[in-house]
Parts: sequence; C-alpha cells; structure tokens
Amino acid sequence: MLKIDKTVECNSAIMEPCDSLTFYREEALRPDIVCDADFRSIPFTSTDYEVMDNSTDRSFLLMDANEHLHIATPELFCKKLHCPDTAKIKVVTIFGNTGDGKSHTMNHTFFKGEEVFKTSPEQNSCTLGVYAAMQNEIGVLCLDTEGLLSTSSKSNQRMRMLLKILAISDIVIYRTRSERLHSDMYEFLGTASKAFCLHFSQALQSLSIQGSANLGPAVIIFHETRHTKPLENSVEESAEEKLREKFARLNYDINAFSSLRYVGIQTSSNGSTDYNKLIAALRVDLDNTTVRSARQPSIIFKAMRALNKKFSGEIVERSINPFPEQYFTCPILCASCNRRCQRSMGHEGEDHLNLNPCQHQHQFENKVELCKVCYNNGREVIVTRIDTWTHSVINCPHCGEIAKTFKYWSGTQECDAIRTQTVHIWKDSNISPKGPSHSGQMVLDKVSYVCEALTNFSSQPTGVLKEWCADKVAPKYWKPNHEIVNCFSCKKNFDKTGLRKHHCRGCGEGFCDACSKHRMPVPARKWFENVRVCNDCRQFLLKHPNSMPDQEEQTTNDNTTNSQNHTAGSSNADATAAAHEETDVTVRKCGETLYNTISNVASVALECTKDIIKDTARPDYWVPDSEALSCHICKMKFGTAEELLALAMSNANERAQSPQRSFKGGDCKRHHCRKCGQGVCSECSKSRRPVPERGWLDDVRVCDECVSDNVNTTVGGSLSSSVAPADDATRR
Repeated sequence: MLKIDKTVECNSAIMEPCDSLTFYREEALRPDIVCDADFRSIPFTSTDYEVMDNSTDRSFLLMDANEHLHIATPELFCKKLHCPDTAKIKVVTIFGNTGDGKSHTMNHTFFKGEEVFKTSPEQNSCTLGVYAAMQNEIGVLCLDTEGLLSTSSKSNQRMRMLLKILAISDIVIYRTRSERLHSDMYEFLGTASKAFCLHFSQALQSLSIQGSANLGPAVIIFHETRHTKPLENSVEESAEEKLREKFARLNYDINAFSSLRYVGIQTSSNGSTDYNKLIAALRVDLDNTTVRSARQPSIIFKAMRALNKKFSGEIVERSINPFPEQYFTCPILCASCNRRCQRSMGHEGEDHLNLNPCQHQHQFENKVELCKVCYNNGREVIVTRIDTWTHSVINCPHCGEIAKTFKYWSGTQECDAIRTQTVHIWKDSNISPKGPSHSGQMVLDKVSYVCEALTNFSSQPTGVLKEWCADKVAPKYWKPNHEIVNCFSCKKNFDKTGLRKHHCRGCGEGFCDACSKHRMPVPARKWFENVRVCNDCRQFLLKHPNSMPDQEEQTTNDNTTNSQNHTAGSSNADATAAAHEETDVTVRKCGETLYNTISNVASVALECTKDIIKDTARPDYWVPDSEALSCHICKMKFGTAEELLALAMSNANERAQSPQRSFKGGDCKRHHCRKCGQGVCSECSKSRRPVPERGWLDDVRVCDECVSDNVNTTVGGSLSSSVAPADDATRR
C-alpha cells in the first residue's frame, strides 16, 4: 500500500512514496518558464475554435473548446487512463487565468516536474479545452483546463465548459499569480457555487448512477506573489475567514463548496515557485473521505457525459459594451415603466425622452388621446376633451371638432376619430392639477354619501322593524327573530359575524346560510316547492319525505348528538296548531312574494341604472373592479360575510403565511381611493379630505396609505422649511 510522507522536503511531488522521496535541488533552482525567444506580435485568432490537440505521452484531450468529448465510452476512458475500472480515484482540477502557470503547477505538484501537460513560452500559446492525465500511484485523475480572461470570442461557452468540469471534480485548485486577489477569482468561484446549487446538484442527484457525487468540491486557492505579502493567519481571524468575508461583501455565496483553503506563498524575483504548501494541503483533502469518497473511473465518465449532454445548448455570445449609457444619460426614471431617460445629463430646455413604449397604470393616468388623422399624417397631436353632463366634445388643434358623443351611453373610449397612447411619467416632473373631468362620479358620490348617512343612521331601527314585520307574517312554528342570537347548528353569533339569519322550513330554527343551503319540499309543513331546509331536516326528509320533522321521530331515526340538540327546540304540533298551520304558511308565502317582487324591481330600476352610470362616469385612473379583487392595503377579499367566512375557513391553514387581514365579520365592500385610484375596503379608507390635484375639491374618500404619505410630505416640508428658511426666501 502507498505511504504518504507527512514531512515533505521542498518541491517534492505529491505522488512520491515515503522510501523514494528526494530533494530536487536543480529543479528548485530552475525558473518556472524559460523564455529565450524573441518578442513577436500576437496573431489574431479566428472567431471559431480550432481543435488543437496538445496531448503528450501521458496526457490526452478529454474535451475540446467546443464542448465535445473526445472519449466515447467508459471502457475507452479507462484504457486512456491505464487503470482498471475497479480502481477508486479522485478528480483534481486546476483553474485560473491564462498565463498563470496552471499546467506548470500540475506538472510539478503531481509528476515531479515532468512535462505531462504541455507548456510553452510562446505568447500565443494557451491550453484550449480540458486535458486529462492519470497519477496511478496515488489514484488521482488530474485535469488541466483552459484559462480564464483569454482573448477567446466564445467566453460564455468556455465558462459553461469549466463549470461542468468543476461539478464532477473532488478537489479544485484555483491558481493565481498576482500581487493581490482580483475580482475575477471571486466572480468565477461565486458563479460556480451558484451554478452547482441551482443546476448541477439537482442534475447529479437525478442521475441513476451509483456513487455519483452530489456535493460540491473542496477548493484550494493557490496564491503566489512577488512583492506583496499573501494573506496570513492571525489570532483574531484566519486567512479562510478573511476570504469568506470578502465573498460575502461582494454578494457571492460559496456554500456549495465542501471546504475552502488558502495557500499563499511569496516568491523572490530570481527564485522558483515552492509547491510544498500546496502539496500538503492537497494531501489533507485527498485523505479526507467524509464529504467526497473516491469513485470508479466509469462513474466519473458517466457523470461528466450526462452533464455535458444536458447542458449543451447554443449560447449567444455578446460582446461587453464598453460604453455604458448610464454613465452619461439622464438619471431620471419613468414612474410607470421604470425606464431611464435617453437624453444626456443636464439637458435644459428639453423634455425627458425615451423612445420605448411605456406601461399603462391606472393610478398615473398616463394615457393620452391623439388625433388619428394627424397621426396618420406623421404628427402626434393631443386632443382636448370638453365634458358636459350629457355630451363629450373632442377637439383637435389642427382639425377642429372631430367627435361629439353622448357621454354615458355610447362609450367615448370607442371613438374612431382618436387614438390612445401611453406616455411616460417622469419622477421629477410635477403633475399639473387636472380639472374635474369626472363630474358624473362626483354626483354619484354625493348621492352615495347621502344614502350611506341615512343607512348608518337608520340601520338599527330599520333592522328591528324589518325583523318585527317578518315575525308577524312568519308561521307559528318559526322561532322569532329577536330570540335568535346564534346559528342553531354551528353556534356562530349573527351580530358579531354579520351573517344573515335564515329559517329552516322544516323545524323553524334559525340558521346561517352555510348550515341551511339545501333546497327541497316539506309537504308536512305545506311547502310543496323547493324551500330552505337545514342539514338535519334534509337527512330526515330524505328518509321520510311525507313526515314532519319533530323531536321524537328524529331521535328515533338519527342517533347523532347534533340531531338531538336540533330537535330539542321543536314541539309537537297539536290539533289546533295543525288546523292553522296552512294559513300561517300561506301568509308567509304571500309576504315573500311581495317582498321579492319589490326588491327585484328596485334592483333592476335603481341598481342596474346606477351601475351603468358608474362604469361610464368613473375616472380613468381608477383600477377597474375586475382587477381590484381585494383591498390594496389589508389584502382582504371583497364580498359578503358568507363568502368571506367560507374563504376564511378554507384558508385556515394558510392564514399564518398570508398577508390578508383576518375575517372579523360583516361584508367587505369595494371602494376607490380618490387620490391613488386603488380598490380599498371601508376599514382602510375612513379618512375624508379634498384631493385638488385630482379635481376633488370637497371631502372625499382617501385610503390610509395616501393619508400617511400626505402627512410625511407635510412634516418633511415643515422640517426643511424650519431648517433652511433662507433658501426658501431666496426661492421666493
């Protein structure tokens, strides 16, 4: 068995066994690269990679620069490595910038300086693709990769190839020769960690290959300097901790790597590189099998082939723009689409400009109307609209009056003479106050305000009077409304939840809508059409259609506790009550018919007309009802108390994660804030104040967000005026 000596002399290769470890003094004094050639110009390379094979007797081209594997089968892969498939090996890959001596480092670290990976002093010489060589004595597959920051025209394809090789590696060496660690190292390792977490880890786990690793590799940063000191360990902080802190400051996550080591050396100008520390760090990671164990060559090849096949799509190569527009263009953004002004900084006397189309948002009211005739002639002329109570007249400065439509019935938005266009709303421009172009909505607001005041004032006596009238026409077996406090089945309180009371036509008890949603005839109670019944009466009537639900029969046929409680409130009808029961039901039927008729006529005559006028009279910046399904502030859904209660019960498990306000009872009606136009509930829009910039001069509904914004603006303005009164005087 191979023994690894822990006391290594200078520049000894990692593969040497204990009994043959020697010190190569000539090799230590030899420079890394001997360049005796004359200086020559750098030739321009072609746009496509040329497949160049720089293999040696002990290394071979595993993957070319076009991401094509040059080994077809696992058997051929083992043959190239000169090792059986039963062997267990680890993969060590080196990365770094072009010209930093990656191939030279692999030769001196694993092969005692023998040129297994080809090196050259030529200026235009660099490794293209990935080369592999096997160190059989210690069971390590060495991979030499293409350098970063080269003049390649396919940098994105090269990056993807390197990331795929990193994903199947056990140990990664990042070789850098610089006075300080540059941003390209942090960017490459941060990108590699992100790619491994998002793509490679999942792909490796999905492979049906036994022993395929799905944990990230160990990373060793090998940093060589000439004139500056490398990172050093201190009592307070180690070099690795300093690196992790630097990665965090640059917003790079390196959690995909199983470990991070830093090996820093300082080499004199005339000296050669000392690989002693790198060899010691490699030995520690090679002996560590707690995270990644050695694998068979066929498993490594299958994993690499699967990743290369999965991530092999076409990449569009785009050159980096050396002239970023944000350096010199105006920094003002559009409030609606968040696009930047395309004019130069400090443009005076010229409006902001962006040729890209803007996104329409209701609260900004950033739609304008253009004359279609002028637009077809190559001019963008904004038309003016003169609104009256009944008509809307559209005038063009060049063409004169181009349209006149009846305001509420014909729909001015469908006028053929105008063309709507969305414009940008620049954040530094002051929006001029607009006139009251929504006079119809103002009238509706005044009517709604009066109706709301009367409703709130008379809601309590009206409700009592309504219940008293209902009790007068109700059958005698019905429980009076003033005695019904909770639902007879689910025990929900009607006053607290805002739910409506309903009577079961079978037993006469009071229920909510959810507990009495079934409809079926009750012949024993003289209800021959489908009427409202509770859940227990429905079960009883399905078994005994012609019987009257009472306490004795339901107790005999239904042994549940809820059914016994339900029938406890019902009394047996005596002979006298049975004689008057048909008359009581007839009175109730007549009352329901009369009430429903009046309600339907009022709904059609008043509510439908009001809705038609409301849809045409509401301002353009209001969010439509079809889009405002919940409150903009508290996220509460709009609807009746019954709908909201059912939604709250269905979402009981998700209530902790949802930002929606919990259901407290009552209907949640939709209202619109007159300032921002968002749909809000009554709880989030209790304030009333004028909004002159929108044309509302009287007190109107304003949501809590707009009120708080107004308060903050006022406080900020007063503070700034108190701090710098001289500036204000100068402005005046």
